[in-house]
Amino acid sequence: MKARIRWKTKEEGGRKVPPLGCAEAGVHPYTTMMNFRGPPDATPSPDGDWSLVVEELEVLNEHEWIADVYFLVKEAPAAELQPGRKFALYEGWKCVATGVLLEESKRS
Repeated sequence: MKARIRWKTKEEGGRKVPPLGCAEAGVHPYTTMMNFRGPPDATPSPDGDWSLVVEELEVLNEHEWIADVYFLVKEAPAAELQPGRKFALYEGWKCVATGVLLEESKRS
């Protein structure tokens, strides 16, 4: 699934810089916890979060990417990955990015 991701700045409580996340450049994809529920700054629920893999496809600007996203494990609710669905990415309990799902990717 493709997604548009906006990385929060350090001043917004996010990361100092976005992670490296481009598999084509020889870097392992970025993997972190994600959550669909609640506003982007909501504390994630321990029972409703899944590990999401984020592979940068295109850098739009300093804090925005188009990325290929998919769940790390096959038991995750893949049917929840629907265009228009908003999500948040977390490192621990800190929300570091927000995103919206765009369309199916060509990933097999």
